[in-house]
Amino acid sequence: MARGFDLIAACTAFVAVAERESFTAGALGAGITQSVASRRVAALEAHVGGRLFDRSSRQVALTEFGRRILPAAQRLVAAADDLVDEVDDARRAPVPIAVPRHLDPALGARLSAAVAGAMTAQLVESSPRERDAWVADGRVRLALQHVEPDRAAWSRPLGVAGIPSPQPHDPGASPPTLFLSELRPRRGGGDRRVLWIQPEDDVPHVRDRVERARNAAGLTPGLVRVADALVWAAARAMIHDDLVLCTPDEAGALGLEWRPLGDLHLRRGYAVTHRDPDLAARFTAAGRAVLAALFGDGSVSSIDAR
Repeated sequence: MARGFDLIAACTAFVAVAERESFTAGALGAGITQSVASRRVAALEAHVGGRLFDRSSRQVALTEFGRRILPAAQRLVAAADDLVDEVDDARRAPVPIAVPRHLDPALGARLSAAVAGAMTAQLVESSPRERDAWVADGRVRLALQHVEPDRAAWSRPLGVAGIPSPQPHDPGASPPTLFLSELRPRRGGGDRRVLWIQPEDDVPHVRDRVERARNAAGLTPGLVRVADALVWAAARAMIHDDLVLCTPDEAGALGLEWRPLGDLHLRRGYAVTHRDPDLAARFTAAGRAVLAALFGDGSVSSIDAR
């Protein structure tokens, strides 16, 4: 076989000329010039070792040899076209990406738009536990997962939020710190303020640290609980003066006042977990700016293989 010989291109030219019985019309149908069509047919003839067309007459006619191999050439060209179509379909197929629940819709849409040049993102809201399971079993190809701070590409501080104080603090000053010991019920008092951990933070590296701080502060287990949903936790804060573990942005969206915890330093961090490093790299590169807006500023590698 000659160096640089393209069998598919040569067969495409051959089939186009044979079906139209003209080099001029065949070249037009194949989207090439007549001289290119002639060269490709000649290269195919050299490759197969026989003449494909009888050029002795003014009309282009297949030789007996050409008629014998035309069906195989047609099948090859059709198969190549099918392959191109399948590749295009595969590239356009949505890539399921597991993301946290309560994702800001506008930023979620911006993320999908930002990565559109690299993939068609299909964002699927889920809990941290679901995201781990779905990446492991292949149900999703990527996930934005709540991870330990030293693995996180993007993170934000976690504190507590409650109903705003009647006397709001100076906007220019740091918000007052809350210590878990302040949740201990007063002697003889019936009020019990509960700190609710929302489902997104029901992960060992957050929940376990909060529970250890709870024990150190002398609180009973019932004063730190995991909520079934963020809406439930926020409603309890508004109705019963409870507290919600959340980020400052979440507190603002809920109309609650955010305070840092004095007992421990917590951050909610995220990384892209995956089973396909190339896909994860393309997603992260294309969506970096929006990912930072969604989950905070990152300084370490944003790709976490599972």
